[in-house]
Amino acid sequence: MTYTSHLFLRGNENRPSYVGLNDDDTALVKRLGFTPKRYLAETVIVNQGEDCDRMFIVESGWGCISHELAGGQRQILDFALRGDIVLPQSYSGRALETFVAQTELSVLVASTKTFTVAAMQSPHLFSFVLETLVHNAAVVAQHLTNVGRRSALARTAHLFLELRTRLERIGSVTRNSYECPLTQYDLADALGLTPIHVNRMLRELRERKFLEFRQGHVRVLDQQGLTKFAGFEQEYVEG
Repeated sequence: MTYTSHLFLRGNENRPSYVGLNDDDTALVKRLGFTPKRYLAETVIVNQGEDCDRMFIVESGWGCISHELAGGQRQILDFALRGDIVLPQSYSGRALETFVAQTELSVLVASTKTFTVAAMQSPHLFSFVLETLVHNAAVVAQHLTNVGRRSALARTAHLFLELRTRLERIGSVTRNSYECPLTQYDLADALGLTPIHVNRMLRELRERKFLEFRQGHVRVLDQQGLTKFAGFEQEYVEG
C-alpha cells in the first residue's frame, strides 16, 4: 500500500473540494462512486496478502501503512493524513502492505480500476495521478534514506519535521505545535529503532531544546536549528 501526501482534498466532511483538478475532473471524480467509510482506531482496513482493488482518500484522522514481518514485527512505511490518497500496492492482485486506522479514520473508498479508467478519459486527471506517483516516490526515497543513512537522532527529528510540514499544509499546526497520536512503539516501527532507543532520542531532542513530545502533543522549540541538524528539505513534501 502506497500513498501520497500531495494534497487532494480540502474543505470539510460535508463539503469536500478537490485540489489540483478542474471542474470537469472534479465532477468526474464525484461520479466514480466513492463511498464514505468510517473506521475505529486500530481497525485493519487492508490486510497484507489479501485481494485488494480499492483506493482511499482520507477525509479525517490518521492512517498507518506498514509491511508485516514474521513474529509480529512490522516496518511502518508511512502515515496517511487528511487529503492523502492511499493506493493499493499489490502483486498478482494481493496487497503487499497493511493499511490500519491509527485513529478514528474517515475515508472515501472507490475501485482502483474504476478510477484508472476515469483517469484515462481525462488528460488532466491522468497527469495528476502521474504527479501523485512521482511525488510518492520522492517521499519513499526520503524514508529509505532516513532508516539507511541518518543517525537515530537525525531520523527522529526528520520524521517530526516531515509530519509538521504535512500537517501545516492542512491547517493542523498552531504556533509550531501539533497533535501526534503516535506511541513510542509506533515511532520505533517507523524509524527502525527500539522503543527504548526512541525514548532516549526524544529525551535528547528535548534536552537540546529542539522539540518536546508529551502526551500526544509535539512542540517544535527551534525549527531552524532542528531543520539544519536533521538535514530536512521540505520541497519533497510540498512537491
